[in-house]
Amino acid sequence: MTPASPGLTFVIPVYNGAAFLRASLDEVWRWLVSRHAPAELLVVDDGSSDATPQVLDDFARWTTGDGRAPGIVFRRLRNAVNRGKGFAVRRAFLHARGRYVVFTDADLTYPVENVAAVVARLEQGADVVLASRMHRDSRYEVAPWFFRKLYTRHLMGRVFNLLVRALVVPDVRDTQAGLKGFGREAAVALAERVRLDRFSFDVELLFVARRLRLSVVDCPVLFLYRKEPSTVRFAHDSFAMLRDMIRIRIRGWRGVYEAGPDRVMLADLEHGGRAAPLRPSPPSSDPAGQIPSSPDGTSDRAETGQWAGMDR
Repeated sequence: MTPASPGLTFVIPVYNGAAFLRASLDEVWRWLVSRHAPAELLVVDDGSSDATPQVLDDFARWTTGDGRAPGIVFRRLRNAVNRGKGFAVRRAFLHARGRYVVFTDADLTYPVENVAAVVARLEQGADVVLASRMHRDSRYEVAPWFFRKLYTRHLMGRVFNLLVRALVVPDVRDTQAGLKGFGREAAVALAERVRLDRFSFDVELLFVARRLRLSVVDCPVLFLYRKEPSTVRFAHDSFAMLRDMIRIRIRGWRGVYEAGPDRVMLADLEHGGRAAPLRPSPPSSDPAGQIPSSPDGTSDRAETGQWAGMDR
């Protein structure tokens, strides 16, 4: 890693987040500035149909004039259409330049200060770090109006986790936490193998991490209870998640995750769902050989003016 390379890539996938995104970006930017270390903030807009692109354009112009942060870079990618949080995060993994890659939810339900503990464990040698709400030292902050919903949300989450532990990853108590960190090499290896784009992306990610024998550790987190999915949506998504868990197990039995990366899938991922012609693999002497070019002829990996997105 060269001295100019960022030590940390902070990833935020977002879909239709115009109402709260600027406040989240400001908070993350302040935290990155306070670290006094090179870093990049990478936002992936997952085909938002609201004012999210404008919010990101405005923020990009603002960061250009911020003299406090000479070593911090803001980048954004945009998916052609809404593809899901899993797709957005995996695309960010391929484009990230930092030694460590951390992603979190765009509304900062996990306050940004939690990231320090995640990075510390990555620096200690972990390949994957989970900010676990079930860690014995984790803490919750609950909005007063949310107390009556807390029990149902927690119960539904525990039921889902029991299914996950029974079918897919028996030793992980909180697969769905929206704050996770990765070493750069681990992030790329996972992006090349994980297939799910939406509901069960996190579950498949951890299943593949185990198959690749990556070290997975958890750490305590401060979590803000302040929003509740509808019962109808939760029931619908639960069936989809169960279906996805079965798919994960079948792929595992078939050895799909140990096979080499699918070039068509990677091309789709690199370009954010845009049509990109596949080219023959270049000579091995070309260090960028496996990265297809963008339709305009530039490398999408080096592009700073596009972004991609999320939908859980």
